[in-house]
Amino acid sequence: MAVKNKINMKPYFLIFALIIMLTSCHEPTTFREYKKMENTSWQRFDFLNFEVPVKNGDQLDFDLAIRHQTDFPYDVLWVNITFFGPDETSRSMDYELKFKDKDGNWKAEGLGDLWDIEFPIQKEMTFYKDGICKVRIENKMSKFKTPGIIEIGLIVKESEK
Repeated sequence: MAVKNKINMKPYFLIFALIIMLTSCHEPTTFREYKKMENTSWQRFDFLNFEVPVKNGDQLDFDLAIRHQTDFPYDVLWVNITFFGPDETSRSMDYELKFKDKDGNWKAEGLGDLWDIEFPIQKEMTFYKDGICKVRIENKMSKFKTPGIIEIGLIVKESEK
């Protein structure tokens, strides 16, 4: 007596559709680099420099990623970020990065003593020339050392079209 194997294709179709949806809805990251702080402290005049390859017509979003410890003593971090485009233009702006909400809770995602947070710093920056976009991040806090900072990174993604 032969037994027919009947395979229910519905679960396989749903899994396949879910995979397609998840892979088609992400923003492609074009650049990601982190700078580790010596002794978990960011020195006041220790500028962080990143070099992002760009192409004519690129429209990019820039995020600042910070990993810090629970004992980071401030609610905010003041920084200045300057973009130097391959066409010799520059843009500079001061940012007040808020680490805590109005109730004093960390806005970051944490595990144990480590906290990760990302701040959008520039959206839809368009480039009109191939080359390197240099990004300089300056610590603008009033003290010579900002303790509790483990690393700072720059994440660059293609802007949504």
